[in-house]
Amino acid sequence: MNCFECKGDLEEKTVNYMVDLDKTIIIIKGVLAKVCTQCGEQYFDDTTSENIEKIVEQLKQLSTEVTIVNYKEEVA
Repeated sequence: MNCFECKGDLEEKTVNYMVDLDKTIIIIKGVLAKVCTQCGEQYFDDTTSENIEKIVEQLKQLSTEVTIVNYKEEVA
């Protein structure tokens, strides 16, 4: 599989996923992704994407400015 953006090679890596919402920033550490070796674009499989959405929805309810969680602990 190649990168959709630049056609570079993809390699599997563990990355940090960040989402900036209106009142909070959520960082999910240790997410498995395919990352382009040329441009750095990140791709997640369907299961990982669904898990990220669930984690973000749960954490949106917190009233903290920054929330950092570990992906493996949240999915388990």
